Amino acid sequence: MKQLTLEEQRKRMENLRYGAENVRTALQTHRVHDYLPGQVIYNLGEYPARFSIRPAEYDEQLIRSLAEKGVELIQVHEEWNDAIHVLGADNYSSHDPDGMREFIDLCHSYGIKILPYMSSGFFDIRDPEFSDAFAGPELHVLDSAHYKYACCFTGSPEWQHFLLEKLERLLDTYGFDGLYNDMGYSGVGHLENGLIVGDPCFEDLLARIYSMVKERHGIVKVHQGTCIAPGASSKVYDYLWIGECMTDSADIRRSALFPPYVVPCPDFRFMSQSEEEAFFAKTIPFMQFQIRVDGRPVTGERAFVPGIDYTYNPANNEQVHYENVKKWYDAHPDGPHVYSEWSSIPDNPVMREKWFDYLALYRPMVTENSFVYIDIGENRITKTALPEGVHMSLFLNEECWLCVSNLGKTDVVVPLAEAWEDRQTGETVQELAIAPGGLRFLKK
Repeated sequence: MKQLTLEEQRKRMENLRYGAENVRTALQTHRVHDYLPGQVIYNLGEYPARFSIRPAEYDEQLIRSLAEKGVELIQVHEEWNDAIHVLGADNYSSHDPDGMREFIDLCHSYGIKILPYMSSGFFDIRDPEFSDAFAGPELHVLDSAHYKYACCFTGSPEWQHFLLEKLERLLDTYGFDGLYNDMGYSGVGHLENGLIVGDPCFEDLLARIYSMVKERHGIVKVHQGTCIAPGASSKVYDYLWIGECMTDSADIRRSALFPPYVVPCPDFRFMSQSEEEAFFAKTIPFMQFQIRVDGRPVTGERAFVPGIDYTYNPANNEQVHYENVKKWYDAHPDGPHVYSEWSSIPDNPVMREKWFDYLALYRPMVTENSFVYIDIGENRITKTALPEGVHMSLFLNEECWLCVSNLGKTDVVVPLAEAWEDRQTGETVQELAIAPGGLRFLKK
């Protein structure tokens, strides 16, 4: 815990009293613990094509730059392993184990934690270790691009026994800092306000994975897609990744009620530049910071590997996306590049720089033991009630921070009860003019 000077202690207590006296209602309050807001998906290569994971000078420079700009957590996806057994490994081991360990060591040398992709639900039906007993009473298959994933059944003792043994070995082999779990279930329960509920075996499996990782002092991130969270009575994750086709602000506001910490992944395939920037306004006031896509450029080669049985799934146009990426890369080998399956073609260079700008503004607001009033309603911070579509949150630590966004369709003016400093311009303001999709950062 940070030791405060007497003056910092005095300011902290004044700020906490300010919040208690001036916020009457809020969607939620939260005290920040063990929060790493700067997170990145790092593309390692063009699986199922063969490639080396061993860090090159490019990776060294990029990892150093990410660390210097505030990134603290990286996740790598299925290119780290060999999910369809074409590179001599398997779903739970790396096709380049020495290179993978070197990459992990590189991240650690800059203080960055790293999580590998795994799934407590998805398992390719062509895998030699797949068993019909994993699927339960009905087989559901996600069939797209190069994979044919069964959605394994949480009520299957055979699946749970198999999976937990594999994960324990994975955690003890490479030096990863936890797991990223793309849950991948079908028919495990029902949805209530975005929460998956109804199957005790589902929660039990997630809880046991969480315990396994925590025994090793690691981190668990989970993902189910869109705006869905596991409805567990016990803690089963540290971070929840939401997103993929989700741009609706009502969904994002509802996700602020999920247990923390929520990490949105915007699907830039469906966004204009103005919509990309507005995504920050939809998330930061709800104490969410979107994940960044980065790493080695995606070339699209993964869509054209000889001997691979590809599938075109109208409900999941991943294969088409990578084919379009290859056309772009072949025409623009020097960039700008694409970095993920959720990217625009190419990823927007302007917004990629703004991601770092916003992270620099956000990080001091959510330091350890900060206290946050999320989405304030009735208050005495503003002179009048907040206009429809305006969302305001107060972040308190040794400083007093205010974050205000306009998710409405018209320009608004928010009169403040006292003067604040605009952190982006340095000006003293007592009135906020905010355009639709706009976001303002203030300090008292």
